[in-house]
Amino acid sequence: MIVRRGLLGLALLLSLPLSQAASALAEEPRRRLLVLDFELIDTSNEPVDQSAAHAKRLARARDDIGAGLAARRVYDVVDRAPIAADLDAILKQTYIRTCNGCELSLAGKAGADLVLTGVVNKVSTLILSMGVSIARVSTGELIYHQGFDFRGDNDQSWARATKFFVDRIARDPPN
Repeated sequence: MIVRRGLLGLALLLSLPLSQAASALAEEPRRRLLVLDFELIDTSNEPVDQSAAHAKRLARARDDIGAGLAARRVYDVVDRAPIAADLDAILKQTYIRTCNGCELSLAGKAGADLVLTGVVNKVSTLILSMGVSIARVSTGELIYHQGFDFRGDNDQSWARATKFFVDRIARDPPN
């Protein structure tokens, strides 16, 4: 039995050019993803203070992954502004990786279905690793985690690392 809503939808699709109608049929609602701040664990014991450069790179990694996934229409990336005060209060006390599930609460408050977190481990100027995780907000289930090493503590190597994650997640997006 065809319901009224189905008839209206069918009429709308028939009024569109074929390519647009096919796109409209194929388009599924995307999951809403909150991308939280990336964190750095620096055990390099280097004598030069690089905290300002690292803060910029961490923010850029977060922003580039979020923008890349949104541009490829993998997820609808949720605005972090509504939870900014809550996030700042948490980060004054602890790290996201040790906050005992606060990332799920923040994501729920922001209206997200999924939450992405990231950690960069710096062993030396040459050896770094980046790990990215995605959890389902409703259950807390970890649905994606991948880490890999990259070489060089500079803007170019960090940008390549974030591009890798965008490409990898876009190829097989966890839902």
